[in-house]
Amino acid sequence: ARKLKERQNHEKLALGKSIPLSLDCKYYLLPSTWLTKWRNYISASGKNASSIEPEILDGVIDSLKCEKHLRLLERPPDLFCKRGSIYQKGSATDGLTIVTENDWKWFCEEWGGIKEKGLSVIVDFSNNAGNELVGPCKEILLSEEPCGPRDEENNEIESQRPVVRTFPEICEDCIGERESCELMQKLNYCDKDISVFLVRGKEAPRSILEASESMFEPDRRASKRSRKTRSFVNLKVSASTSIYQLKMMIWESLGVVKENQILHKGQRIIDQECATLADLNIFPGDKLWVQDSEIHEHRDIADELSDQKMNVQHVEEGFRGTLLTSNLSSQVV
Repeated sequence: ARKLKERQNHEKLALGKSIPLSLDCKYYLLPSTWLTKWRNYISASGKNASSIEPEILDGVIDSLKCEKHLRLLERPPDLFCKRGSIYQKGSATDGLTIVTENDWKWFCEEWGGIKEKGLSVIVDFSNNAGNELVGPCKEILLSEEPCGPRDEENNEIESQRPVVRTFPEICEDCIGERESCELMQKLNYCDKDISVFLVRGKEAPRSILEASESMFEPDRRASKRSRKTRSFVNLKVSASTSIYQLKMMIWESLGVVKENQILHKGQRIIDQECATLADLNIFPGDKLWVQDSEIHEHRDIADELSDQKMNVQHVEEGFRGTLLTSNLSSQVV
């Protein structure tokens, strides 16, 4: 009976439906993971009726505010416009979800929340100053239809970007510190996989460009065509691997002379040979793609390694008897 009551109180949320957001209405934020757990709980029946209950809301809301400034530790979801209405970009696994004021009131009664401690938000446009709540809810949604004298007003609204204003404010200091730590941890890796695709032509296929921006699936096999034409390779690298070393690996694996390689991550060209993968924000699981400019003649990779060895030996002879000899030797690929 309790679960049925909750499904009735939160009909759209229970079904996972998106709700259009109105300007200047008061909404509230809840963790997406908490909502997913709640949705699973109220939907469970029969053998699945033992689904885990979601946590008490008061503690959940407290955990979203930093102790130092009592500000918000998570950013609200981004907004987008569709068919004249404003919607949020949602995720069931992370981030925050915007819910109506009515949903928040019911949740406080059902799951131990304190109404006054809620994380409230309003939807506004990016060029509207101020964080004050003004007037009653305005049912003003973006319109794609021409409407006479309001035409210019609609065009002006459509050119603006809808944003979420939070109360309390977002704590950029604490979020920035946390993200910096996460980035440092992410860039401190050793012996991890990245993949490189050889692209023949002026542009990479959309599938490869999208893969460059998404997470790598370590167990996913390359297609038969990729394996047959040798246009794809997984490479073991570390954060300290230089772009020069990476290009040598690509040369060895895909047969593209180092000087002919035009290496990309997404749309960005990677060409600083002295830089490391960490310097250029290349992470484990990244998917890169390379083109062959065919400007320089093909040559054997052994020639490059032989020339490099001779150059190092020549330099070492000039510094024989000094500490520089051992330092230079340690830099050989």
